[in-house]
Amino acid sequence: MKRRIVATGVAALAATGLTAMATPTAAVASRPGPRPVTTWVDAVPAGQTSWVSVNWTTGRKICDAKVTVEGGDVRIGYPENTGTYTSFWQSDRLRPKRLDYTAFTVHPEGPADRYRQLHATLRYTTCGRHAVEKAQTYRLTLVVLPADPAEK
Repeated sequence: MKRRIVATGVAALAATGLTAMATPTAAVASRPGPRPVTTWVDAVPAGQTSWVSVNWTTGRKICDAKVTVEGGDVRIGYPENTGTYTSFWQSDRLRPKRLDYTAFTVHPEGPADRYRQLHATLRYTTCGRHAVEKAQTYRLTLVVLPADPAEK
């Protein structure tokens, strides 16, 4: 029951726009490798295409970053200039103790008032002459709200 109350509270905050952008703590920022700052994605209305973003941080410099996203009952779209993936806003690199974000569209299908699990796969290299290719998948949560009847 407590878990449901917490989840409902998070969804309500996301829906009203009262959530603050999360910033990494010193402990989180010191870990090596890239990761999302939070695993919650912006709340979106059911049956509509919406842009969402994921903030990222890293403890080590990464290069050539490409993120692809998958999810059940959700259609995913990417920026026109990349087509099949998204990358960071500033470039395809992320430096330690810096924040950047990736953006993509989501179009949730099926019932509203549900959470959707998204899987974001970040493929990147370690930079430099002896760069190593790496990939890691992160589970994200998308909150789907009832569609606004005024927009139908």
